[in-house]
Amino acid sequence: MDAPNYARTGLLSCAYAGLPVAEQRFASATSTKWFPSLLTVPQRLLWSITNEDGVDNTLLNFLSAAYTYEEIRKYHPDPSRHSELMRTMFNWYRKAIVDGMEKTITPGTFQPYLPAYCLCVLKEGKTVASYGDLSRRGVTLCGKDRDVNDIPLDHPSCSAQHAVLEVNFVYAHAEEFQKQFSAFIERMSHQSDWDSAHFVDEICSFAYELVRNLGKEEDSWPMELQVTDLGSTNGTRLNGELLRPLERVTLIEGDVLTFGCSTRSYVVVRA
Repeated sequence: MDAPNYARTGLLSCAYAGLPVAEQRFASATSTKWFPSLLTVPQRLLWSITNEDGVDNTLLNFLSAAYTYEEIRKYHPDPSRHSELMRTMFNWYRKAIVDGMEKTITPGTFQPYLPAYCLCVLKEGKTVASYGDLSRRGVTLCGKDRDVNDIPLDHPSCSAQHAVLEVNFVYAHAEEFQKQFSAFIERMSHQSDWDSAHFVDEICSFAYELVRNLGKEEDSWPMELQVTDLGSTNGTRLNGELLRPLERVTLIEGDVLTFGCSTRSYVVVRA
C-alpha cells in the first residue's frame, strides 16, 4: 500500500474518512461520472479565440449563468437530478434575465487569453515524447485505451480513462463568491426544499446577482488549463501530490504530472 500522503490534496477531508491514499479513492459509495462543465470552452469557440477573432460580449451573460448553475449544483442533495436543476435554472434565467438583456450588454467583442502550452514527457531525465497545442484543444483525454485517448498512457498501473485536461473559463472572484454563497445557503437551510420552484428561483436570483455584483466584466473570466483525475485506480499526481478524483486543478508552466505508478514525468511548458 502507498505511504499515506498528508499534503494539501485533502487526505484528512471528512469525505474520505481520513483513509490512506491507497484506500481513499474507494471510500465513497456514491457513483460519480466526469463530464465537461458549462464553463469548458467549446472547441469551435476556442478556435475562434485562438485565431483572435474575438468573442461577442453576450458570452459574458452566459458565463455568469453557467457559473451560477455550477455552484448551485454542488449543494443539490441528489446528483441524479442535476439535469432537472439545470433545466429549472435556465428557465429562470430565460424569464428573469433575457427579456432585459439588451440593457446589460455593451455591444462589442472581447479577446480572452491563454498561453500556448504543451506537455513534455520525460523518462530518466530524457525527453521521450511531447504533445503540443494543449491549450488549443477544449478537452484532451489521457489513459491506457488508445482508441479513445489523445495522450496514451501505456504503464500497466494507468487506467483506461485516467485523467483529462480541459480549457475552462474560471471566475476570478470565485473565493469571495463561495464565501458569501455558502453563508446564504446556510441561512436558507431551515427552508431547504429543492422540489419547490420558489426555493430554487430564490437561490438562482441570489447567486446570479452575486456574480454580477462581484465582477461581470471580461477580466473576471480568464481561461485556464486544468487537469482532472477521472477516478483512476492508482491516481494522478501534480508536483508529487495526489489529486482528489473529479476535482479540477489549474495547471501553470513548470507543473509536473505523473500518472499511476509510471516513472514518466509530464511537464507543462510554454509552446
